[in-house]
Amino acid sequence: MDLVSVAVKSAWLSKINWTQFVAFIAMLLTMFGIDLPPETQASILAAIVAGSSVITWVLKTFFTNTVTPASAIKA
Repeated sequence: MDLVSVAVKSAWLSKINWTQFVAFIAMLLTMFGIDLPPETQASILAAIVAGSSVITWVLKTFFTNTVTPASAIKA
């Protein structure tokens, strides 16, 4: 087995976790906090889901060079 040394950071500092949290809050506000027609709500929700997916993919692929302690244990 080869051992590798990697930088470890808290999950609270994860850009991906924060991206998903912001998307979740935006979806909740669209569903319950803003009075819009259902068609407009569906369009906004689709944009939030698509946007957060792309941002998560870009962050994970190009801007993540550390792992969380939980991920390091599994490796």
